Amino acid sequence: MTKDGCSYGNVTRQIVVDIKESIDASFKKIDTSLTNIKEDNKQLYNHMSSRLPMWASILFTILGSLVVGLIVYSVV
Repeated sequence: MTKDGCSYGNVTRQIVVDIKESIDASFKKIDTSLTNIKEDNKQLYNHMSSRLPMWASILFTILGSLVVGLIVYSVV
């Protein structure tokens, strides 16, 4: 036996260290993915919030229908 312990203990310690590093890397990937998802959600929200209000959409629809109706009336 040496100062560092038996070879089985060294192998076990190395396995534990490898598993810990693997878990840490997985958490970093998950954190990065969540950050990307949050940024995408912010962009989508900003895009959706820049739309016209409902009353403006209804007004444009009515005005467009009125213009088309006047054009059709003048042709007939």
